[in-house]
Amino acid sequence: MTHFLTLVALGIALVSTLAEAKSIRLHVIGKIVKITVIGDQEHPNIGDQTITSAALFDDEEEDTQVGTGVGICTIFSVPPQDTLSQCLLTAVFDDKGQIMFGGVVPPPTIGAVGRFGILGGTNDFRTARGEVTLVVLDPDTQDATFDIEIDSERRHGKFTAP
Repeated sequence: MTHFLTLVALGIALVSTLAEAKSIRLHVIGKIVKITVIGDQEHPNIGDQTITSAALFDDEEEDTQVGTGVGICTIFSVPPQDTLSQCLLTAVFDDKGQIMFGGVVPPPTIGAVGRFGILGGTNDFRTARGEVTLVVLDPDTQDATFDIEIDSERRHGKFTAP
């Protein structure tokens, strides 16, 4: 009987926790500010890196900067296999906080889509989990969609999407 009551209590706690989660979708346009390449882009080697900084703009008001982004990608697979990089990225949304995300992607060609897992965050995003999708629009521009689940019970303040 004690085990049954423990399971019921855990079930109720899980359901109430799930009910408190809030979904947020942020959509921004990233414009590359600077790229530093360590290695030869034409002849990639394991360990070559690309470090990128970007300005993040509101997708509807393209002149309104809502944050900055930075990413570092390290090549870990080269021909004759597919060229792949592991990336760790951070988006900083001014006074709202940071979202850290990462994953494995092919080279960033026009039209390429990268899907990354959200690893964590700060401030309004400190309980964030979810997925980030980046689409390469041109060599200097990426479309970024953040699908975020935030535990609203543990958030502080009110979040307003950029």
